Amino acid sequence: RWPPDGRSALLMYTVSRIVRLPATRALALSLHSRNALVASSRSFSSANDEKEKFKSLLSASNVRSPYADPSRARVTPEFVIAPAQKRQLSSEKPPSIEEPAKEPITKAVEQREPIKFVEEESAPKPAPTERADRLTREIEEQYKMAQALPKTSALKRLKDKWGLSIDESASDEEKKRQRTTRNTKVGGVFLLGSSIVGLVSFCLYYGRGERDAATGQLIRDEYTGSLLAPFYRIVKGMKEWRDYVVEPARDKLLPDQLPMYVNPKYTIVIEMKNVLVSPEWTYKTGYRFKLRPALDYFLDVVGYPNFEVVIYTSESSMTADPVINTLDPKGRIMFRLFRDCTKYQNGHHIKDLSRLNRDLSKVIHIDFDPNSSSLHPENVLHVPKWDGSMSDTSLVDLAELLKTIHLSDVEDVRPVLEYYSSFDDPAKEFRKRAVYLAAQENQKKSAAEAGQDSSLVKRYTGKLFGFRRHASA
Repeated sequence: RWPPDGRSALLMYTVSRIVRLPATRALALSLHSRNALVASSRSFSSANDEKEKFKSLLSASNVRSPYADPSRARVTPEFVIAPAQKRQLSSEKPPSIEEPAKEPITKAVEQREPIKFVEEESAPKPAPTERADRLTREIEEQYKMAQALPKTSALKRLKDKWGLSIDESASDEEKKRQRTTRNTKVGGVFLLGSSIVGLVSFCLYYGRGERDAATGQLIRDEYTGSLLAPFYRIVKGMKEWRDYVVEPARDKLLPDQLPMYVNPKYTIVIEMKNVLVSPEWTYKTGYRFKLRPALDYFLDVVGYPNFEVVIYTSESSMTADPVINTLDPKGRIMFRLFRDCTKYQNGHHIKDLSRLNRDLSKVIHIDFDPNSSSLHPENVLHVPKWDGSMSDTSLVDLAELLKTIHLSDVEDVRPVLEYYSSFDDPAKEFRKRAVYLAAQENQKKSAAEAGQDSSLVKRYTGKLFGFRRHASA
């Protein structure tokens, strides 16, 4: 352990080793500092030694003050030490202080051999300062480059990246174009985000499971327990809505048939627009429906009890129902089917005869549009579209054709309809054939009447002229 007086020497020696000073010089400086400090303290303590600085309170004592002499003995001194003379404090070195006499320590330090460290032989390594200098130079260069770049905020960089910034140095027209482009992009992103949020909210709200009104418990379905159950329910609802719009309103469009002695054998499904009536529009009256000539005769021929007449039109019930009431005041039309009973496919309202709840071998479909009867073309009798001409007589011929089918009492009307549908106007073709057959019938009748007349003449002439007697002989 170092004495208190030697701590300063040790500190100075350590500092000298750090700053690489000679050990002898450092030790000398440390000893010099120690001796100077001791001398100054002694001169300070002995400067005012005339009075006693300690006095016993109990009785007189021969013990002197401890400040008189630090090196005193604990016995009564045989002599009195004269008080020290007063000296003025100064920064100069006292003449009584000599150089430190601890030469053996100094010599021991000088004679001590330095410690030698043996390093393993290895490949020469670059000085560590080179790598540090290189890294420092790179960092400085990058810093200078960053300082040279124009200072932009994070928002400015995002605008440049997404193409939303506006070049202030451009012309006014270019600035206007850039603003328009930026507003379009921002509006599109906002609209897309709003649509996504709205769609998710819609699915979560309307895709909830149904609850029992009495107990309030959740009704389980095929999607219960699935994470995407709301979306599946929305998709199912959309399919049902699509079927409601696209498919006919009912699976059975007509009620069940009555017994045969009450219900007609054949069913006529006829389009109202451009077959029985023709719509026209004027500035004075707006839209009006013109009745086709011979419409009453046609309904009288094909009406009940000869046929079961069904109006199956692509018009809405609000438009077609008042027109049907006008053209059929006698109630010869038994059923009415409107647009909601058709199947919407490829932009056309198609009439599905399979949902009529009737035997298709007894169904006659009269229409002018091939698209509306594409599901069952073998049951269709295609007629030309009526253009509103009041000199038209096609309904008379059509009524006669249907009357002939009724009188023929065929079991399957589809071959007959397929044959007449091959002509552009089946009613006119039937009329030609009817005229031809009538002519043939008239010829046969005329020939039969002529033969009957000749036989009468021979009979009477034989009586008069004796032909009969000679013939009998």
